[in-house]
Amino acid sequence: ATPVANGGTALTSGFSNGLTVVEEWVLTSNKTSAGDITANLSLSSFTGVGTINAGMSQSSGIFTFPSTGIWFIGFNALIEEGSQSSNDPITRPEISITTDNSSYNTCARSQEGVAGGTAAEFSGTCTTSFIFDVTNTTTHKCKFTITDLASNNRLLGASASSIQHTKFTFIRLGDT
Repeated sequence: ATPVANGGTALTSGFSNGLTVVEEWVLTSNKTSAGDITANLSLSSFTGVGTINAGMSQSSGIFTFPSTGIWFIGFNALIEEGSQSSNDPITRPEISITTDNSSYNTCARSQEGVAGGTAAEFSGTCTTSFIFDVTNTTTHKCKFTITDLASNNRLLGASASSIQHTKFTFIRLGDT
């Protein structure tokens, strides 16, 4: 591209003024059992949180995208663990996607915990992410799961306007 008189670069093709959707959701209360995260989800209202054109929606933990495009999905899980025993499993936060609005496949996973040993109580943060090509908003969706949450552990939540413990980030990066 050739520069233009006002200092620009004359780039016009493919660029549409930056990101069009950015938002963070939070888990609003603790989850104490393994499985899909299906309740207590809210758009963050923490003072100063940045949002651009919030448009994600969810029903029973299934998130629907407001438009097609290439999307960044982030999952930050804060796990508080009680005293560990040697048979406690490793906890795994997971992101799963569907492209047919039916069958879900795990596309990203992280893990934390002490395997095969004992430890005093501690908290750990796991972060995982995925870049999802959403070509159809009716069929392309995502959900979040916490696996192998031992009976003395919990996934931490907090009110939507307080500190963010467990959160879910959605950023539309560009066109598909």
